[in-house]
Amino acid sequence: MNVELRHLRVVVLVAEAGSVGRAARWLKVSQPSLTAQLKRIESAFGGELFERSRTGVTPTPLGRYAVERARAILVDVDHLSATVSAMTAVQSSAVRLGGFPTAPMSGIASRLRDHGEIEQVSIEVEWATSVLLQQLESGRLDFALLREFPGFELRLPTGVNARTIVDSESAYVVMAADHPLAVASRHRGEIDLADLAGEEWIGEPPDDSGFHVLFRSACEQAGFTPRVEHHSVDTSVVMGFVTSGQGVALISPTSYRMLSSEVTTRRLVGDPFHRRLLLAWSTESPRAPMAPEVCQMAVQAYDEAFAEHARWGQRQRMHVA
Repeated sequence: MNVELRHLRVVVLVAEAGSVGRAARWLKVSQPSLTAQLKRIESAFGGELFERSRTGVTPTPLGRYAVERARAILVDVDHLSATVSAMTAVQSSAVRLGGFPTAPMSGIASRLRDHGEIEQVSIEVEWATSVLLQQLESGRLDFALLREFPGFELRLPTGVNARTIVDSESAYVVMAADHPLAVASRHRGEIDLADLAGEEWIGEPPDDSGFHVLFRSACEQAGFTPRVEHHSVDTSVVMGFVTSGQGVALISPTSYRMLSSEVTTRRLVGDPFHRRLLLAWSTESPRAPMAPEVCQMAVQAYDEAFAEHARWGQRQRMHVA
């Protein structure tokens, strides 16, 4: 059997899940079926990738190497696919919109599609701000939603302008609904960062935004070094990790579509993590004259997503009560 991309995704998912059973639930397949597939994949690799135990699986030395390389390959493939899609979608009636994964992209896209002159909206999702700026500079994107953290202000390339959409967006901590800290903070709705000293975290892989530097610095100021044991670019994997009680994560208030009754969110005392959101555009784009209108669409989409998150939180509190 030749190793294919779908096999690499299985290997990464099993490593992030920590057990074959949990990975099978995330994939919505039976555990015996996934176990058999994993054995075939290991045979193709020429050795065991995971050590099995009653509590789950852990990567072998071969497995750690395979998982690390698989992650890198999948990120490159996903980026290639998104870039090619954006390049082939260039049409006079199309708008090419980019942004980071938790941005309110769908809200902006739906408003663009309602615009009388727009026949098609193509979307590129990308974690790396530098890549989005390169796409704007090269003309492969018309607009992009960007995030900017304190001390890591963006440097816009020539031919790219930007306008602030949200001055300060706070990060929320998300945890299992029955987590002891969630239960203890149910009424006040916030927790202190120091209370999370003993937790494992799952987050996005390190990037160029500066967030990871700020995160570690804030945790150290709170008296602990964070244990970031897991990384994933897949938000469903992040939520699976949190739902299963393996740890906690940080999310934006516009990520309500990722949430379920099995998790809850809390504000952090003092708002240690916040960012500015901007809409950037290429001045060479034929859609550049639409920039003020698209900025207003972005503000409306964000406000709509933020309000929906607030309603989700209110429904959850009423359910608990």
